[in-house]
Amino acid sequence: MSISKLFEPYPVQLAPDQPISETINRPIANNLCFVPDNGALNQAILESVPNGIIAINAAGEIIFMNKEAYRLLGVDDNVIGKPIILVFPVSKLTYIVETGVTEYGQKLEINGHTIISNRSPIIINNNICGAVALFQDITDLENISHQLASVKQLNLELDTIIESSFDGVMITNQAGIGIRINQSLARLTGLDATHFEGKPIDDLFDKGIFEYESITMKALRAGRTITNVQRIRTTGKEVLVTGNPIFDVAGKVHRVVTNVRDITELENLKEKLKESELLATRYQTELSQLIPERLEKDKIIVQSPSMLKLYKLAMRAARTDVTVLLLGESGVGKEVFSRVIHNSSNRAATGRLIQINCGAIPENLLESELFGYEPGAFTGASPKGKPGIFEIATRGTLLLDEIGDLPKNLQVKLLRVLQEQEVYRIGSTNPIKLNARIIAATNLNIWERVKEGSFREDLFYRLNVLPIEIPPLRERKEDIIPLSMHFIQLYNEKYKVAKRLDPKAVPILESYNWPGNVRELQNILERLMVVTDEELIQSLQVQYQLTKFNSKINSPITINELIPMHEARDIVEKELITMALDCYSSIRKAAEVLGLDHSNIVRKVAKYGIKKKL
Repeated sequence: MSISKLFEPYPVQLAPDQPISETINRPIANNLCFVPDNGALNQAILESVPNGIIAINAAGEIIFMNKEAYRLLGVDDNVIGKPIILVFPVSKLTYIVETGVTEYGQKLEINGHTIISNRSPIIINNNICGAVALFQDITDLENISHQLASVKQLNLELDTIIESSFDGVMITNQAGIGIRINQSLARLTGLDATHFEGKPIDDLFDKGIFEYESITMKALRAGRTITNVQRIRTTGKEVLVTGNPIFDVAGKVHRVVTNVRDITELENLKEKLKESELLATRYQTELSQLIPERLEKDKIIVQSPSMLKLYKLAMRAARTDVTVLLLGESGVGKEVFSRVIHNSSNRAATGRLIQINCGAIPENLLESELFGYEPGAFTGASPKGKPGIFEIATRGTLLLDEIGDLPKNLQVKLLRVLQEQEVYRIGSTNPIKLNARIIAATNLNIWERVKEGSFREDLFYRLNVLPIEIPPLRERKEDIIPLSMHFIQLYNEKYKVAKRLDPKAVPILESYNWPGNVRELQNILERLMVVTDEELIQSLQVQYQLTKFNSKINSPITINELIPMHEARDIVEKELITMALDCYSSIRKAAEVLGLDHSNIVRKVAKYGIKKKL
């Protein structure tokens, strides 16, 4: 189709003295459009254009498309004469016909291609006869643009990573010329980027800035990672430098990335760490010296390593107000531990150690003892009111002994007091701020009580901040003799006597099970001091006191009746063997005390069915 035939349905007369530019936005006329026919040359020109061209007439019908337009839009010449809105709905050429306004750089997505289009009205004889669009496929350019944006983002991230490094970073090319450095390197060297970038790194050595030859150049020449120490004279810093060569696809060194770390600061940290270790050692030494002084001052006898370790822990806890939970059997010394913690703390100078036994006070009185009450709070209440234990212990330490026996309804109130650090008197709505250090103690397996549901789990965790479990006396036999000597001296002074313990009694005391722990040991020795007439407390007397309450009350020997001698002999023999086994931990030792052979006592134990107590 020739150019002269494109606009035949809409002829327009072109005024010879009227500029074409003045015809934009003029109403469309139905008069004749005449274009000189330039023949096949014009057609060839349009087909040779590498951009797509599509034209419509004033009615919005496609009147021309070149080969590039057919290719880009994926259609054939059957579309000629069809309304463009049906063929390409996204096209806005009809809008150009209506407005006569030229649009540039309009982007469209057609058939998977990204197309940028310039659209203009076709004006002949001052009339708009149609519109033409010139468009180009920029899909590849778009992809390149996205890739370029990704590269820019990666470069930005790389720059951020390099600059965020606390260590100095330097990048040089294959000739040892600086490409870039980060601010950390400038800080370490005292030099800005102008001393590095675009200049040979060896210049810094030649100028005396580096004391030694550049590690970067060594790594470049060797083609491998090299690490060495460098000294920077401008700042006086000693740095650890690592040069890492980067290779291209041909296996040649393309770049060298150099990492610079200030070991001056590391040396300072090392010295500070050494000082801290020395200080910790000194504190440990002072604590080791302080413990015997504190134990002597509080008249506490400790010999076993396990107990010494626990006392060190107690004294460390004393420097804070952390809640302590003391665990252990009855009589192991939980109250003594609470006294150590209080006396070793700053609260010893400002308050007292107040103790309340949660299991010894009736439940209906315990709440008023703990929290106090206002005047007239209940029937029989003092008209003056009464402060509770928490108030009395202000600025001091409160020991809640036998906490495992605390009634369930009071556990909730105690939990609130510990959480809120304030207490309400019974009958009062005004809170009283709590300023007491809390120590709880129990001889029960409190976690078993939690699982049974008789003790609140949340209260357990509130109390169980620093648990200290005191071992029973039978597990720390090293303490038995020192404790015995202490108690004998104590009661000698108390009763104005000068008694001493027979050395033969030592193994008896050490082999005994001590179910009552330290309290039982103290009671036994006090009883011996009273009932023994002689100055020397003999081993048999000790043995008798330890076994008398384990013997049967209705022993056949005490019965005043005649029995055959062999029966009496068996009864006495059984009682003596039982007593000996209660006093000594081994059958061999019991046999030695009874004057029997080991094999002989084994047979008699089997004969009488004696079971050794654990």
